[in-house]
Amino acid sequence: MADDSFLALSSTLIAGRFAVDPTQVLLDAGGGLPAFLARDRMAADGRRVALAVSRDASPRIRHLKILNELVDNLMVPLGYGVAPLQAGKGVGYFVICMPAPGPPVSAALNPWPEKVLIDLVLRPAARVLEYLHGRRLTHRAIRPNNVFQSAPGQPVTLGAAWAAPPAMHQPVAFESPYSAMCLPSGRGDGSIADDVYALGVLLLTLATGRLPMANLDAATVVRLKLDMGSFAALTRDMPVSGALADLLRGMLAEDPEHRPLPGLLLDLASTRGRRLAARPARRSQTALVLNDIAVFDARSLAYALFNDEKKAIQFLRNGLVTQWLRRALGDAGLATQIEDLVRGRMADTKSGPRADALLVMHTVSALNPRMPLCWRGVALFPDALPSVLAEGIAAKNGLLTTVEELLVNDIAGAWSEVEPRLASSDHPDLMQQRHLLQGGGPSGLLRLFYASNPILPCRVSAMATGWIASMADLMDFFETAAGNAGDTLIDLHISAFIAARSDRKVEMMVNGLFGSKDAGTFRLAELVLLQDLQARYHPAPMPCLAKWVALRLRPNLERWRNKLRRDAMQTRLDTLAQAGFVARLLELTGDTTALALDIAGAYRAAHEVARIDAEVASIDSNDKARFADAERFGQVIAGGIGLSALILMVMSVLL
Repeated sequence: MADDSFLALSSTLIAGRFAVDPTQVLLDAGGGLPAFLARDRMAADGRRVALAVSRDASPRIRHLKILNELVDNLMVPLGYGVAPLQAGKGVGYFVICMPAPGPPVSAALNPWPEKVLIDLVLRPAARVLEYLHGRRLTHRAIRPNNVFQSAPGQPVTLGAAWAAPPAMHQPVAFESPYSAMCLPSGRGDGSIADDVYALGVLLLTLATGRLPMANLDAATVVRLKLDMGSFAALTRDMPVSGALADLLRGMLAEDPEHRPLPGLLLDLASTRGRRLAARPARRSQTALVLNDIAVFDARSLAYALFNDEKKAIQFLRNGLVTQWLRRALGDAGLATQIEDLVRGRMADTKSGPRADALLVMHTVSALNPRMPLCWRGVALFPDALPSVLAEGIAAKNGLLTTVEELLVNDIAGAWSEVEPRLASSDHPDLMQQRHLLQGGGPSGLLRLFYASNPILPCRVSAMATGWIASMADLMDFFETAAGNAGDTLIDLHISAFIAARSDRKVEMMVNGLFGSKDAGTFRLAELVLLQDLQARYHPAPMPCLAKWVALRLRPNLERWRNKLRRDAMQTRLDTLAQAGFVARLLELTGDTTALALDIAGAYRAAHEVARIDAEVASIDSNDKARFADAERFGQVIAGGIGLSALILMVMSVLL
């Protein structure tokens, strides 16, 4: 068991065993991601690597769940969760991995002999990819700073690829042109053929001792690969020959189906024998100049149209594209297909402002079926929509509008219907995402973001130093924030988080929360929701939250007519608030039976008061008659008394 002081003092252990030391930064262990030292209290050699997850980029959850065993030559995930950052900076989310065996191969780029490349790089990496392919997983992070070697003569180890979206940190040279042209967050899981491609570029890098296309911008890299082919573009200033060249041609093939599977890479003889001849792209002798870029084939034309939608619409409408396809490129069938698309656009009166964007998207796909989904200057694969949405939420830019438009109008779904790469059941259900977006009302995008990125935290500014990713975490936040909260705890943003991270019943309660504009109705609905959340996700005392609820329930006690009962209930309310259960407070103030008895008692008391008042009024109205009767009766009585006295006097005289 490790005896490090930070392990002994750590108050938070990931998966009950890993402690992160945020003061110990491991500069070269994360493949470009922030990496820290971690310790495993259940292992004698407890040194581990903790990769920090960005608040704006979701880790690969499926991989974290499936990769639960050690794999040779791969930094597999061992655990993941929340741990403290440096003092005063709150907490972060980390993926714990096996440590890197040594420095990355990018630390000292020197030419490697071909035999060393085959034995120490290709074969161990191919075995890892074969393991991943058997579990329908991809790596998508094979690059020089994420491949490690313990010492010369030892096989390399592929670094971790689990703490960020797939291929997000890949250099464009290590991605096929169709992935490289996408947003970094929009490249998607891809296929194992994409890993074979990246492994081929890694072999080329190590064979020559330098990075290919290092001084070119991303757009130029993509254009060269589309125009020349990946192998020719990558080796144009760093030639390779012999058996390695044959191997790289197959691994860098334009068609993913032509790239060898990882298992075949273990047998180079079979790989060379399997080499497939791809039909060369049809090229024109006359260039079509679009936005100062000369294109000679359909692939480059598709990329140029995608990059300049305004010019693309102009060239499609005036027929320059179809004219060039038919006359210069000699492809009458493709020209006719594009003409049909243009005519359909001109006849379409329902698409409105989306018509031009739809025309460009369909034209790009027709020119080059391997192109990603291209929409208003943004390229992505639909399975990457959750990570693209996360980027848009963080940057608050036009990506939010793009994602919303793609889903609401089912554009991504329409593109996917003719895209074979999305036939796998592993890809997200676009219809479900569309339902989440449309059913969430004004907070639909936020609900979709939280539902499709379940590990990322709530983005409310008050939670900036925490990692509030579950309902239990949110209840802890409510307990902490209730002391300084205003009139409401649940705003539109938090309600979106609750609806996305809880069950259907709670989601319906959230929908009803903002259904009424009446302040009293909203307040009661909010308190009822808090009661349900505490019962479901935090069945323990929450005195601060209960005190906040009690303050909002106190005006309800004014409905009680019996003063003694009202005073007693106020005292009881304060006592229950200290106990910390919202349900008991609502039960006290919402006792309809007791309230009905109180109201009935008030009615009886009012009726009795009215009877007494009526009797007093009746007495006041009959005073005169009563005084006259009293005077008459008084005179008679006085006369009788006087007569009696006279008789007594006469009798006394006579006697």
